[in-house]
This record gives sequence, structure tokens and C-alpha cells, in this order.
Amino acid sequence: MSKKLIGFFLLLLILVPSIVSVAQEPQGLPVDLPREELFIVDQIFRYGVPGNYNIWTSAGVTPHRHSMMNETLWYRDQETGERINGLAASDPVYNEDYTQMSVDLRENLTWSDGVPFTADDVVYTVETLMATPELGQSGWNTSFNTFVASVEKTGDYSVQFNLNEPNSRFHTLFETVWNGVYIMPKHIFETVDDMATFTFENPVVLGTYIPIDYDPNGFWELYERREDWQNSPAGVITENAGPRYILTIFYGDSARKAIAMSRGELDVYFDADFEAFQTTLETTPTARSWYAEFPWAYPNENNTRQFTFNYEGQPLFQDVRVRWALALSLNIVELQTEYIGGVAKVTALPIPPTQALQPLFHDPLEEWLVNLQIDLGDGTMYNPYDPTIPDQIAAWAEEQGYTVPGTPREVFGTGWWKYDTEAAATLLESAGFTRADNGDWMTPDGEPFTLEIQSPPDENDAFRMANAATDMWSDFGIDVTLSGLERNAWDQNGQVGQFEIDTPWMTATNVDGDAWPQLRGWHPEFYIPVGQNVLEGGGVQYIQRMRLQDPQWGEYIDAMIPLEPGSEESLVAEREFFQYITENMQMITTISFKKFVTWDERYWTGFPTAENPSYMPLYWFHGGKFAIQSLMPAA
Repeated sequence: MSKKLIGFFLLLLILVPSIVSVAQEPQGLPVDLPREELFIVDQIFRYGVPGNYNIWTSAGVTPHRHSMMNETLWYRDQETGERINGLAASDPVYNEDYTQMSVDLRENLTWSDGVPFTADDVVYTVETLMATPELGQSGWNTSFNTFVASVEKTGDYSVQFNLNEPNSRFHTLFETVWNGVYIMPKHIFETVDDMATFTFENPVVLGTYIPIDYDPNGFWELYERREDWQNSPAGVITENAGPRYILTIFYGDSARKAIAMSRGELDVYFDADFEAFQTTLETTPTARSWYAEFPWAYPNENNTRQFTFNYEGQPLFQDVRVRWALALSLNIVELQTEYIGGVAKVTALPIPPTQALQPLFHDPLEEWLVNLQIDLGDGTMYNPYDPTIPDQIAAWAEEQGYTVPGTPREVFGTGWWKYDTEAAATLLESAGFTRADNGDWMTPDGEPFTLEIQSPPDENDAFRMANAATDMWSDFGIDVTLSGLERNAWDQNGQVGQFEIDTPWMTATNVDGDAWPQLRGWHPEFYIPVGQNVLEGGGVQYIQRMRLQDPQWGEYIDAMIPLEPGSEESLVAEREFFQYITENMQMITTISFKKFVTWDERYWTGFPTAENPSYMPLYWFHGGKFAIQSLMPAA
């Protein structure tokens, strides 16, 4: 382990005790159940609304819960890229001009109270979400009111959507990667007077699991499998019962997760920092992650990590020279190796270089990146891209004694921006910044150049990125403060615009490369000013947090609407949009997601691996239900 990683681990322990001190100590489980019937899951954060299962409100908590309880029409598996029929029996069917979409539903499903699932539930869900703005989950109220003229039942198990305008991607509202429109039980919700305050305390579900107990402070929840699990989509698809009980539990930081797993009090964790993962391998011989050897972690989650700017919170970010100066004063090789452990892929574009997406975006744009020039502000045209970054990371890995399982570009991603503090200094000086006698940067107003980065420590890679930037920008002469915030506080600050630099994640395209369904929520029409909550706008919150009002974004996104999904014409339009974002450095994309999704096979087997990639292992996603439902007792 490098000295910097050890140092970072100690720093993390110093920075976050106020956060983890409230987490569950791994000193025994909160429930007394036969271990061979109980699968224990790392709950990725402490729930802010324990016991409230009305997932259709803006405050509805999605991770884990939607995987076990809720259903939609289709799933898109991030590992295989394949569409999986959920409540639908087959693919969506459009008419010739894409103004109607029809879907046939499975006929053998029931709600957990035994009531059959029918087309009435789908029609009711859409009409209720359209009529109830208080049900603001994921902007579906806005989307339906934009696209849907009417929805009608054409049979007990068939539905037709009549659209306001041609839309060949309407079905993606019901095709989940993270989530899709959760279908409501009509026979329950039609008796509710106030949808916004209804907590759905005793939920009736289409999923396999029902919540039966929870911690009032939000640290854990207990679920029990339905007796008629065969009548849920995951039961039908996997033909496997899965564990009888599932306990989700929030332990807090990575060290606590490693301790809990070593004690047999955690079967799978969502992610951990590099050191805790190594500790797990040493203390829990039955544990592993996606790969059995370096780089271990799951590499194909369809997201990237960024530093994003609050364009209204810090006016200096309006100047592209300042944004480029910050990018060029980051050493991506050191960030990826010394802070991340060399286990994530680098990307200069807001697209993860996964096996499916790299050929669609990164490879076609490589020549453009190599030839890209920016104006340093003094008349100098400068090529900022360094295509040798993956080779430099591979050299580091070999020095550590690791075997690199592929070409550097396959394993470590694409090139990135040069680490060039001289060019960064030229950019700042051209923007009116000056150096103080001690070398620190002063703004054009003569004030010290200060920055605050906010990042949640439970997102290990995001928090490590923030630490790297704090170190590197401080070395460059900027006064940087890093605030590690608990997830709920971090989210709230971001939503109302109380930050300068944030470390969120982005999903810029679907797994199949069709970007418009994701980019629609990036449209400037969803802009919400600082002080108001971006969730009220219905756009993608991690984009709208930036308060970026760039009409060019709207023009690019609108131009994609009439293009055939997956066509070369559509891909060209998408690439042009990502080129615009990149050339203007409107966010600093650094790495794609890696996840040390790590499981212990002491009690349960059958979790997906690189050797058995049946489903994605991201169990907190909506489609994570298939990995859980496929589990078998170890004994």
C-alpha cells in the first residue's frame, strides 16, 4: 500500500468521526433470525424517511427498496445490455409515426395481497401521476404531462399510450437502469385522500419482498419474501425463491463494513475504499468482488464522476479560462493511482468507457481530443489532451506488482488532460488573477482565491477525488476547503445551491448508447435558481444543481428528438453535444464508476461474477433484484 493511501486512510478517520459515530457498530444484528434464511445487505445510506414507502413522492427513497418492492415494465441490465421484460410480456410496439405506443402485460402476476395485476393498474398510475404534481418522483409528472395525450386500456392485459407528438423513446420512462415508473396498486391508492402525505405504511407490492420491520432512526430495514414469490416478475424470470429474509443495514464507513463482513454480519457491501477492501480479502477468505484478481472491482456501472461548478454560487466559474485552469492543475495519474488505487477507468468525456460505450463515443472522438486546442488567453493555442495517460497508469500498476489484464486503454480507460500548472497559470493570469508574494492566487478583485468542495465520504471515490483536488489545487496556490457531509446534508445543499464545487455522478446515456432519454433532464428548461430545490423542476438533479443556463444545451438536446435511436445520425448529434461540454470544460469529468461490490459466500452463493455474468451485481439499482433473487444457500 502506498504511503499516500495510508495517509489518506488516516485522514478519512480524522475527518468523518462525526458522521460515522452515529452509524451502526458491527456488534451484533438488530434482528434474531436463522442466519441461513437471512441475507444481509449494506444499506448505502441512512434513510431520512424511515417507514415511509410512498416512493412516488419527491422524497421517496429508492435504493434497495425499489429493487425488492417495486416493478415497472422493462429492465435494462448494465452488464449484458439486454432488455428484460418486467411487467411487460414483450417489447414496446409503436405505430408508424411514433404517436402511439402499445404494450402487452404479463398475465400471471399478482400484488402481494393476492389481487391480480392488470392494465387498470398501469392506466391508473399514469393518470394519477399526471394529475398529482405532489408525486414528483423522477419528474414523471412533468414527463407524462409533456408527452401523453391519453392512456387507455385495450384489454385486461394491454395498454395503449396516445402521445402528443412523435416520440420513439417514450418507452424508456418504463425501462429501468436506475429506476422506471413504479406501477401503483390501483385498489389501494384510489382510496387515499391525500397522496402527498400518505406514507403507505403497510405496502402492497408487486416485487418479491415486503418490509416487516425497520429502525425508526433509519439505520436498517427488514424484508420478508412473499409466500407467493412465484407471482412476482423476479420470481417468474429467475424461477428461484431467493433468501426468505433480507436485512438492509447502514454501518457507515468502509472500515465498519469490513469488520461486519469478517464477523459474518454482512453478506454484501455496496462499495468500500481500497484499504478496507484489502482488509476484507485478508480477514474473510470467503469474500470476493467481481474479478478474483486486480483490478477486482466491477467496472461497468453506467456512470461517471465529476467535479461540477455552481455557476451562480461562484461567479468566477462563468469564465472558461478558470475552469480549464482547474482541470490542468489536476494530476489525473496521481489521482487515479495514489488516491483511487488504480482500479477505475479514466475518461475525459462524461461517458464511461465501458465495453459497450467506448466504441460508440471515446474511440470515434479520440482524434478530435488529440487535436483539440484551447486558447490560453495570451494568444497561445494549446493542445490539452494526453493520450498516454492509460500507459502511465499501467506502468504504475506493474511497479506495484500487478498484472494488467488487457491493454492499458481497455483496463484504465482513455487519455485525459495534461498536468500542466504553467498552462493553468497562464489561463488564470489572462483572466485577471495575480500571485501574492507567497505564491497564492488572488482573484481579479484582489481577494484570495478560495474554493470549497463538498463531498459525501460514503461515496468513496467521490470523496477521494475531492481529497486529491484539495491537495493538488492547494499546491497550485488556491485556498481549498473540503467539507465531508453526510449524504442527506450533502444532497440538500446541492439541491438548493449551497455549494461551490460538488462531486456528483452523471448518467449521460443509456446502456445501449441512446443518450436523449438521459439528456432530456439536462435541458435548461428545468433550470431552478439558487435557493429553490431543483427537485421541484423535474430535471436531473445532479445537472440542475449547477444552475447552468446555457441555451446551447437545449438546442443540442431538442435536435436529438426526431432522430432514430441508435442510428449513426443520432450518435453524431450526441457526440457533438459531449464535444461542446468537453471543449468548454463545463464540468470536470475524471473517472468512470468502479464498485468494490464485495460479497461473502459463507452463507449464500450465486452472486454474479466476471466468470458468471448472469446479471449486474449492482443490487441497490432497480434491476438489482435479479442478483438477489438468484441466490442459493451455501449449505
